[in-house]
Amino acid sequence: MPQQRAREYLRNENDMPKDGDTCHDLSSEVPIIDFSLISEGHKEELQKLDLACKQWGCFQMVNHVVAREVMQGMKDSAAKFFELPLEEKNKIAVPLYGMQGYGHASVVSEDQVLDWSDRLILAVHPSKYRNLKVWPPTPFKEAIETYTSEVRKVGEEILKSISLNMGMDKDVFLGLHQELVQALSVCYYPPCSMPDKVLGITPHSDICILTIYSYARRRCDWTRV
Repeated sequence: MPQQRAREYLRNENDMPKDGDTCHDLSSEVPIIDFSLISEGHKEELQKLDLACKQWGCFQMVNHVVAREVMQGMKDSAAKFFELPLEEKNKIAVPLYGMQGYGHASVVSEDQVLDWSDRLILAVHPSKYRNLKVWPPTPFKEAIETYTSEVRKVGEEILKSISLNMGMDKDVFLGLHQELVQALSVCYYPPCSMPDKVLGITPHSDICILTIYSYARRRCDWTRV
C-alpha cells in the first residue's frame, strides 16, 4: 500500500473490532427459514420467521426462488468487473454528489477514513431511478437485471409473511409502500497487507426495510451460516 494512500484507509485502534466482538459459538442457533414453506403459509415456519425477526433481526433463507445458476452468473460477472483495470472501472465512477456507480458514494471530507473495499452501487427498481450512465456493460448488466428481479420476488414474499405474522392481510405491508425501491450493492474486499488496521465496511445501520445478502467467501471469525 503506497504511504500516501495508506492514510485514507488506516483506522485508529479504538475503531477496530475487538476479539470479544465476534460470536464463535452461535452458528447452530442462527435461524434458518424455508422460503418454500412460508410461501405456502406454513404456520410453524411463519412462527420461526416471527421469532427470527424479533430475537435476531436476521436469518438464513433456504429453498428460495433464486436459481443457483443465476446467483453464480452474478458472482462471475461481478468478479470479472472488479478484475478490470482501474481506468476501465472508473468509466462508471460515482459522479460528484451522486450515489450510484463505482467507488465510494458517501465521501464527505478529505479527512474521512475509507473502507478497504471495491464497490458498485446501483438503483435497480423502479427503473426510473436508474442512472444508466454508471451501469456496467453487457453481460454484467444482464446478470444484474436477472439477479435483482429474482431477489425482488424473495423480498416481497418475506414482507407478505411478516404482514401475516403481524395479524394483517398478506398484501398490507406491501401496500403501505407506494414504491418498493430496490438497490444493489456489489462489494469486493481485496487482500490487504495490513488487515489489522483497516475495515472492509464501516459499522452502520441500513435505512432500508430489508437487506438481502448473498455472501461468497468469509473470514473464519464470522458467524458461519
